[in-house]
Amino acid sequence: MLSSLEFLILRGCELEDASTSLPVNFTSLRFLDLSQNSMNSSIPPWFHNFSKLEHLDLSDNDLQGIFPTIILENSQWLKFLDVSTNRMEGELLKNSSSFCNLQVLSLRSNKFSGRMFNAQGGTLICGRSNLKTIDVNDNSFSGHLPNQFGNFKDLIFLDLSRNSISGPIPATMGQLSSLRMLNLSFNNLSWQIPENIGLLSNLEVMDIGNNQLDGIVSQIHFANLTSLTVLRIYSTGLVINISASWVPPFQIQEILMSSCKVGPKFPNWLRTQKKVSTLDMSNASISDEVPHWLSDVLLSIEQLDLSGNMLRGNISRIIGKKMPLLTQVSLFGNNLSGEIPNSLCMSDELSFLDLSKNQLSGKLPRCWRKSQAFLEWISLGDNKLNGQLPRSLCHLEQLKVLGLHENGLDGVLPKCLLKLDLVILDLGDNQFTGRIPLFGNPKSFEIIDLGRNHLTGNIPLQLCHLANLQYLSLKHNNFSRGIPCCFNNFSRMWANSTLYFRSMGRFLTMVDTEGTSIEFTGTIPYLFSIDLSSNALDGQIPEGLMRLTRLQNLNLSQNKLVGEIPSDIGNLKDLESLDLSNNKLSGEIPPSISNLDFLSHLDLSYNNLSGPIPLGNRLGTLDNQSIYRGNDGLCGHPLLKVCPGDELDVGRGDDHKLSEDKANEDGSIIVWFYSGFGLGFVVALMGFCTILHLKKSWSISYFRVVDRIIEKLSIGRMITMLWFKRAFQFPTTKIIVHLVSNTSLIKRAYWLTQYWTHAPLQVM
Repeated sequence: MLSSLEFLILRGCELEDASTSLPVNFTSLRFLDLSQNSMNSSIPPWFHNFSKLEHLDLSDNDLQGIFPTIILENSQWLKFLDVSTNRMEGELLKNSSSFCNLQVLSLRSNKFSGRMFNAQGGTLICGRSNLKTIDVNDNSFSGHLPNQFGNFKDLIFLDLSRNSISGPIPATMGQLSSLRMLNLSFNNLSWQIPENIGLLSNLEVMDIGNNQLDGIVSQIHFANLTSLTVLRIYSTGLVINISASWVPPFQIQEILMSSCKVGPKFPNWLRTQKKVSTLDMSNASISDEVPHWLSDVLLSIEQLDLSGNMLRGNISRIIGKKMPLLTQVSLFGNNLSGEIPNSLCMSDELSFLDLSKNQLSGKLPRCWRKSQAFLEWISLGDNKLNGQLPRSLCHLEQLKVLGLHENGLDGVLPKCLLKLDLVILDLGDNQFTGRIPLFGNPKSFEIIDLGRNHLTGNIPLQLCHLANLQYLSLKHNNFSRGIPCCFNNFSRMWANSTLYFRSMGRFLTMVDTEGTSIEFTGTIPYLFSIDLSSNALDGQIPEGLMRLTRLQNLNLSQNKLVGEIPSDIGNLKDLESLDLSNNKLSGEIPPSISNLDFLSHLDLSYNNLSGPIPLGNRLGTLDNQSIYRGNDGLCGHPLLKVCPGDELDVGRGDDHKLSEDKANEDGSIIVWFYSGFGLGFVVALMGFCTILHLKKSWSISYFRVVDRIIEKLSIGRMITMLWFKRAFQFPTTKIIVHLVSNTSLIKRAYWLTQYWTHAPLQVM
């Protein structure tokens, strides 16, 4: 049945399973396409009978399990094999003889593993030159690239990206004369790039980014790349050393050199490139003046990223008067000056704008238009901008992120601004005044920073409707009255909430913890913080805050809060920083505070707290007395003040411990003292005797000194006896001193006797 069938195409037929057996004979089948279905089983045994199969496409399914290599062994005429985008695994490339006629091999997006190349350096793919396409992107292949790789003279497309291939790039890559696309990115390749890779005159795309490559890249590496349009060598340790006078043999469209050392000078060879649509030289160590010709080169630019350098000069040299195709601009972290060009308002395709951390000045453009329907991200923070927020910002109906922190902006917040579907609103560290206007879409806001301004009034109750809010900073303003009791409606901060944060590119904010400011860059998926410090808030701490169990940072310091600390504050299990200092809180510190296992910063100073300080768990490691300073009623560790009722036990325990420690200490000292003294005496005596034996003159002098000492001791004894005689009125007796041989010594004894006894010494 169907024994003569040669072509079978069932692409996109919503097949969910491949039957384990079929009552058909496919012995003549040469072309089989089952791609873009939903088959979620393993490959059935009837696939083993394709002895004449030349084309097999199983891509874009959900096939799983080990790919049966018997299919390849029985299909010696196979030229096309595509099993991409499945969940297949195993070491498919074991049998090299199965691929001798293969021209296209696509295994991308699976779980295949093992070495692509054997230990002897030969490929596990048949060594003939029939292969034109090798695509094994996004698997787990390992091993080195062998020198025999240069045998594939007909190879056009080579994608080995997103694997675990290591070692150097072989120099024989320069022999792949037909190669048009080379992608080795996201591997563990090391060493230098071989210079003869510049011989690939047909190469259009070269992507070797995200490896461990190092060394110098010069114009020799690009000498004959006349067809090159895409160059990606990002996130490596490469040093780009190209002469300022070099003229490339190509017209590049996409350049990705982020995190390479391109600088310090701006690359002059870009001056000749007129078709650049994507330029990424971020974090490239460029510390140069922006060249005057750059805006002319970027007329066709779509994506521009020069962030993280030290570029100087007016921003108008980069962003020209007309850039109609511009979609993304990131000049974050440079020293650019001047005013923000109005030409940005003319870019209807613009979706991402980040000019933060520069020296930009002047007012914000007032020309934003509704036709800019793609603009979602504006980050202009940490500059020197001034003036009021233009109402034209409200025309940007798709805006999700507005970051204007750390500028000199003033005036009131436009009411229309908070009616946008913003996700991130960062206006902190400015000079805004007035009240917070009503929010338009309570479901969109996730991060709000209005801290360090001059805002007044009470905290609006409408904030409580922001169920997705996970970060709120109103610190250092002039807000009064109480903290809204409905803050417990921030359901994103509940323990049972489904947590996520949509990737919005780069986000920058400052979170005050431990008395310092911590800078966060990048997405912040699980940062939960409420900071209302340095205002004039009064009333009690709402019990509802204790429901926000995902909260990591809570700062209510420098206010006028009264009452007790909520007893169930221990419910905030994820809390890392708690600052309630400089308020008027009273009562005891709740024992549940010792349940905060992640707490690394605590400040309860300058309140009216009293009673014992709780002990246990994490709280026992926070033993700095400054935590509790200014609370005269507190007692217990780490304070020196002992709590009432603990004095006797503490005193006895301390005395006993001190006595025991003292006794142990004294005993140890005595043992060590006498041990050291005895050993030292023996060593000294042996040394002394040895010297007297070897030096006869020293020996004679020594014994003379000894004789004199004995004489002095005898005279001293005589004087003592005379003193006792006079003191106790013994009978007068002549004392005969038999020291006639040393008359000078007797004379000194006489004067000593006169001093001590006032009686003459009679010498016979």
